[in-house]
Amino acid sequence: MQRRVRGALPPLLCLLIGTCLVMLVRQPLLARYQQPVAKEAVSLLLTPEYSVAFSLGHRAALGDYLFSTLLVRYGQSFRNKLPDPATYRYLDTITTLVPTFASPYLYADALLTLLPIPPGPENYLAVRRLHERGMAALPYHQELWLVAGQFATYIAPQRIPEPHASELRRKGMADLARACELVSNNENIPHGCIAVVTRMHKEGQRDAMVRMLSRTLAVNDDPEIRQRVLAYLKRDATERERERFVGRMQELEAIWRAQVPQVSRTMMSLLGPGPNVWQCAGHEASASRGCETTWRDWGEARSASDG
Repeated sequence: MQRRVRGALPPLLCLLIGTCLVMLVRQPLLARYQQPVAKEAVSLLLTPEYSVAFSLGHRAALGDYLFSTLLVRYGQSFRNKLPDPATYRYLDTITTLVPTFASPYLYADALLTLLPIPPGPENYLAVRRLHERGMAALPYHQELWLVAGQFATYIAPQRIPEPHASELRRKGMADLARACELVSNNENIPHGCIAVVTRMHKEGQRDAMVRMLSRTLAVNDDPEIRQRVLAYLKRDATERERERFVGRMQELEAIWRAQVPQVSRTMMSLLGPGPNVWQCAGHEASASRGCETTWRDWGEARSASDG
């Protein structure tokens, strides 16, 4: 019996010593590894200029890889309840690699301001810088203009001090007006354009509001939208402006019905006017009124004649 006890003592002693050691080191390890830490992958994220050289011409592929990496990092940082300090660097690098990649611009507001802790004013200004870069690279991307306009008009001014807030609000309304001028298949855009009218009216931007309403009416076939736009124009435009606009619309409708009545108003706005080939042949004749080949030239010629 004594021999059995003596034989069991060494294992029991080892177990006791091991338990004591585990208890000694467990608490420091828990304190170290239970605390979430967001680390920036500096080795994988070069400066934008070096990233362009490092891509070896495969800029789009590297941009896709970095953007997918950024989305994963964003999810992990949100789970850890800590912001990722490298988010703007990623977006800056991606948009430098592929300036026409729309997704980073469209997601910039969420990635930089929808955080587990309240973001600072610099985050909102960084989003605006990215939006401006995107609108310069993608001047006809209606969704981007709409997202940038809504962010600058309604969201950012609530989080940043003056005078940046007023300046952003002004630029945001201009972006929304530009979004209304662009044609797309998004049926919700015209309703958003109508919603901007109230704010423009409040800000005293009557001329910009009339221009936006006129262009919205010119490219939209929805009877409800057209009726609401005409009501706003009747309220806010002067009698001379209304007469001039009605005359323009009647002339445009006549061109549409005479040339391509089978296409929609939207398609007509994309095609442009079709001048008489024989009447407009030659350098001098092609510059005369009625020989314009784009709606911009058509509108400028009539604005000049209106004096």
